Amino acid sequence: MSNVGQTFEQIQARQWFIVGRWAQYGAEARANLLRILGVATFYLIELAAFYGLPGILARPAEPDARFHLAITALAATWVALALLVLLLLRERIFPKSLPYLTTAADLVLLTGMVILADGPRSPLVVVYFLVLALAATRFDLRLLWFATCGTLASYAALLGYAKWFAKRDVMVARHAELIVAAALVLLAVVLGQMIRRVRQMAEEYAARLAATEGRS
Repeated sequence: MSNVGQTFEQIQARQWFIVGRWAQYGAEARANLLRILGVATFYLIELAAFYGLPGILARPAEPDARFHLAITALAATWVALALLVLLLLRERIFPKSLPYLTTAADLVLLTGMVILADGPRSPLVVVYFLVLALAATRFDLRLLWFATCGTLASYAALLGYAKWFAKRDVMVARHAELIVAAALVLLAVVLGQMIRRVRQMAEEYAARLAATEGRS
């Protein structure tokens, strides 16, 4: 009886793996499109801030051309990464490491942008939460915790830069640092529970479907 149960559990785990891989493939494609949309949106805001937008944003008296060029270079690199991922997915090339690599690249490029801006004071800090949300769309708990550790490490590096390397004061209060870190962890916990619940619902549905077919 135990052997039968173990075999059923193995079959169930195998089916979940197959379904999960297809879901991850589709989620990676959607996450990549959202990546492009996100970079384009934030870069358009940067363009509006640099050149001015009548009635909404006034053109700065002395726009920082070097900052704008640096942000442009990072945004172009980010879009190039997204196009490379799009090409790989279209060619049905989807190694298990790809979501981890793209998540790590997102964090590195995002941290670079935040450092160029106002460091921990920059509103771009909220994009770390979007990185966690994108990780959750792959329905992979390991990827989610990888992204969580990555966001916390990136934020810690950002705070270290503000304290020891920044040429101007861009530090925030200690309680603000703790609030951001705690919010990242709590969001990861919530997203993790959602992923677990999705798997549980799928398994319950499969069991009910099998039972219904058995009775019929």
